[in-house]
Amino acid sequence: MDRVAPTPDNYRDYYHRIGGTKSVDSFPEQAFRSIASELPKSAPAQQRFARRFDEAINSQSWPAIRAALREISEATDAPEVPWAPLIQQIIDHMDRHHAAFTKARKKESLKHVLDASGTAAPILHSRLSNLIKHWSSGGGGEETTGIEPTPPADIEPKPVPQQPTDAPVQAGVSAEISGALDELFRRGVGALLSDTPELQTRVTHFGERLNPWPDKTTHPVLLADLHELILKLEWTGEDQSGIRRALIALLQLLIDNISKLVIDDKWLSGQLSVVTEAFSQPLDIRVLDEVERRLRDVIDQQGRIKQELTDAQLRLKQMLSGFVDRLADMSQSAGSFHDNLERSSLRIADAKDISELSNVIEDMLRETRVAQEDARRSRDDLTSLQQQVEQANVEIGKLQHELHHTSELVRHDPLTGALNRKGLDEALEREISRARRRDVPLCVALLDVDNFKRINDTHGHHAGDAALQHLADVIRANLRPQDSLGRYGGEEFVIILPDTDVEHAVAAVTRLQRALTTRYFLAEGQKLLITFSAGVARLETEEAAATAIDRADKAMYRAKRAGKNRVMVA
Repeated sequence: MDRVAPTPDNYRDYYHRIGGTKSVDSFPEQAFRSIASELPKSAPAQQRFARRFDEAINSQSWPAIRAALREISEATDAPEVPWAPLIQQIIDHMDRHHAAFTKARKKESLKHVLDASGTAAPILHSRLSNLIKHWSSGGGGEETTGIEPTPPADIEPKPVPQQPTDAPVQAGVSAEISGALDELFRRGVGALLSDTPELQTRVTHFGERLNPWPDKTTHPVLLADLHELILKLEWTGEDQSGIRRALIALLQLLIDNISKLVIDDKWLSGQLSVVTEAFSQPLDIRVLDEVERRLRDVIDQQGRIKQELTDAQLRLKQMLSGFVDRLADMSQSAGSFHDNLERSSLRIADAKDISELSNVIEDMLRETRVAQEDARRSRDDLTSLQQQVEQANVEIGKLQHELHHTSELVRHDPLTGALNRKGLDEALEREISRARRRDVPLCVALLDVDNFKRINDTHGHHAGDAALQHLADVIRANLRPQDSLGRYGGEEFVIILPDTDVEHAVAAVTRLQRALTTRYFLAEGQKLLITFSAGVARLETEEAAATAIDRADKAMYRAKRAGKNRVMVA
């Protein structure tokens, strides 16, 4: 009845309200952080647990907290390892003669196992037991049969299947699996280690040791090398993760610093907000590609506008300089006229007859006409300069406004914030290329707002624009991070759904329709329910994006004819 969103928190609140009970804090973050600060971190296992505990606190995840506590509990509940019999067997085998193993070679193998096993007691016990088995299996020339090594307490001895005498002794691994494992290490794991060439070479070499599958006698050493390689990969992964977090933190610090230094340059706000938004969520190649394209286009556009602004400011400076020069000319002309008046006054005082006065008057009239002409010409020049300055100021203001809003206008529709046609074409080209390269499905959905003309006619175009903004906000809030929304034209929108087949695409668009029913749109204080009809099409092999959108458009019109607020498959 309250029409609230069906979130876990709302369910919990209503549960306690109906039951008359009191809700507890959802996640005691401060208490957990206090505990985490007191955890020991001297041993690798303790450091690993502390790191996972911190990650669980950062994500505020109860399941992650439970998993971390269960892990440390299981580690402390490890069974006792029978070390005494095992050490005695190692001493006996070190002194015993083996045809295939010299004492130096046995010492080297033992040291290798000890170095690779770290402090994990069960793993070390298992590896040492396997090493003794390996020595025993190659001891055809030993003086006595010796004592068989005691197997680990948690491993039951397995019966050895009897093979026909004419069947060769082979490990149960086919050539295909052996080759696939080689490919896994060389192409799969090795491709992730381009920043650590030494470890990449080691991984590649280990994959080559698996193809063909090695002899059984080498398995203990192979297993020890594998465990050592796993540890090195784990450490490398932790280092790379730490480097990535440090780089993101450093970039965020630079962004904050730039935003403080250039607080008056509003034209930078668009780029800073885009970069901040991209790095405030888990890194995704699609998001980073989009940010790069947006920034590149914004930088080009702003570079052009900035140059035009600089040219306009230079013209304004030149006009102001001409204005000052004209004022200087007027001042010089006025000074010259003043000097002429003073000379004429002296001539009048010294005049002896009327003829001399007549000459003085003619000179004064001539100088006055010249001064008037200079003043009129200066007035016209100043008026023209004033008009040019006003025009330049208007142009500069327009360029500054355009510069401030360039980030919002590039590749995005200024009304809804969705991709415009240019951004939509680029996103489609990028996703089609990725889908064909990875051989994964790609769907597009074209939707059209139902009865949009009625909203415009009844409530005005301003309400229609607000309705489109409301629709775009709801769709973006319910899409996956890898999905893209673009305004196709008018009240039509296109949604790009990568890695999605037709059934899941229809389900996703249907969820958007349901989400719209839970968020009413207010027009002049009146609640309006906005619905849309949609068509969904999956891009076929070698099909152009325009063709798929056209098929989705036809399916959308079938949904309109079927009663609206429906989703049809092309």
